[in-house]
Amino acid sequence: MPDNDRGARPIGRQGVEVMALPPGRELPTETEKWIVDGLVETMPGLQTRQLFTLRRDMLTDADYVVVGVDRERDRVVSLLTSHWARIPSGRSCLHVMIQFVGDKYRNGPVFGESWSVHFARLLADGRPFPEVIALKTYNPVVHCAMSAFSGHPDIGMYPDLAGEDDSQEALAAEVAAALAPGAPFDAARGVFPDIGRPRDLYRERPTSYVPEANAYFERHAAPGDRVLCMLHVPTQDGAHSILAALGVPLPSGRG
Repeated sequence: MPDNDRGARPIGRQGVEVMALPPGRELPTETEKWIVDGLVETMPGLQTRQLFTLRRDMLTDADYVVVGVDRERDRVVSLLTSHWARIPSGRSCLHVMIQFVGDKYRNGPVFGESWSVHFARLLADGRPFPEVIALKTYNPVVHCAMSAFSGHPDIGMYPDLAGEDDSQEALAAEVAAALAPGAPFDAARGVFPDIGRPRDLYRERPTSYVPEANAYFERHAAPGDRVLCMLHVPTQDGAHSILAALGVPLPSGRG
């Protein structure tokens, strides 16, 4: 395991330590290999090695890299990466590039702790909590995880599974153009058609515990498509509600 001076948190009975690594551009080649090898082993249902062969930038271009390490095996079992994206309106926009948790480590504390470490690192860097958090995915679990934070009245979630709220579509189109310049995008449904690489990343269609989310993704997203999932957090109260839910100490102000 590489040396780390950015703080680490051992959690739970799973023996996993969640830590922030340096930005992707600073990671040695051997650290990249260590990360990818661990994920390949712990997520056999994904074409993980092919993903990183085609999209190495999802790691190397990251401003924030958070890994979960099984200490007993010195093996990476989770990865969260993100970077800042520029959008024309000037809103702060965080593009989440990867959020993976190994098969045997799901439904435990690793997912939440990864986000806690991630935002603690972001705030420690003096950055504001992002007004927009966005990612492209084929997995309805991602939508469910993000929508768990949308109960606050100041937080908007896109896409709306019921198709009744189109208030975020203009912002979504702006964000989509920044995350995938030149790619076709259906703002009404949140879908990038045939943008996924590799196209068969998932050996089977993933499902969540929310039937409505599963139905939405099955209806609108083919295997090569990706759905833009986005949280709009325009107020400090909304940002603080997310940080509080994750157990991150609240900053004194948005910036």
